[in-house]
Amino acid sequence: MIREVPTHRGLALIAVLWIVAALSLAATGLIHSAKLEIRKASRHRAVVEAAALGDAANRLVLQEITARALPVNKSEHVELEFGGRWIRVRAQSLNGLVDINNAAEPLLAALFQHAAGVAPANAAVLARAVVEWRKRPAAGGTPIGFDAPEDLLTVPGVDYALYARIQDLISASLRGGGLVNPEAAPLPVLVVLAEGNVALASQLYAQRENSPLPMDTTSLNAAFKGGGSGGPLSVIAEVPLDGAVTLERSWVVALSSSGRNGLPWRVIEQRQRLLSSAN
Repeated sequence: MIREVPTHRGLALIAVLWIVAALSLAATGLIHSAKLEIRKASRHRAVVEAAALGDAANRLVLQEITARALPVNKSEHVELEFGGRWIRVRAQSLNGLVDINNAAEPLLAALFQHAAGVAPANAAVLARAVVEWRKRPAAGGTPIGFDAPEDLLTVPGVDYALYARIQDLISASLRGGGLVNPEAAPLPVLVVLAEGNVALASQLYAQRENSPLPMDTTSLNAAFKGGGSGGPLSVIAEVPLDGAVTLERSWVVALSSSGRNGLPWRVIEQRQRLLSSAN
């Protein structure tokens, strides 16, 4: 004799199976979320440790610079083994960069054209926009200017793609005449001073880096170049992380001012960014 199973029992079994499946999915989701949080915490810890190593490397280089009591006229590079890692540090005078607070319109136009690849007419428009933007008066009537290089993004017409191409070539920490010291300029800035003549800029850069003699700057645009030493320095430590990622820890420092704890420098700015070799 065949016995029929009541319908309500079959429905109850289906409900139980659905509940078990839902609980399994929820558990899987919680485990996945927990793993993600662990990865985030691990990466955050690695970045914090790398920042501390970068700061320590910057201090060691600054100690060496202040001990020799000679100005940094050229870009200097050194590699240090610190905390079990090789850290690359470079130091350069900021007067080798383009001062966005004081550079004249033609120099800014040359920067946009030859370093960012902007067409000449558009580069001139952007340069005019930068000058007009930085001249806006504050409450006291003095020009607002730029407090940091990324403030350039507030200028109409300057997007992040353009800024990314010139961010390592500009400074907002100088209070000078807006001219560039070729002896301290990185190669892309020398290309700007040479008005796009890459061959000339590369030749001058190689001569400067390999010769103790002063650079022959007569072929560069006289309206763009200045001289002198001193002023703020940029000190940048590159700390390797896992996965072909590097933490770049940057300081802007003044050597002439006594800083905290009696140190012969004062940190004006600190910033950091993660760089991937895949990019």
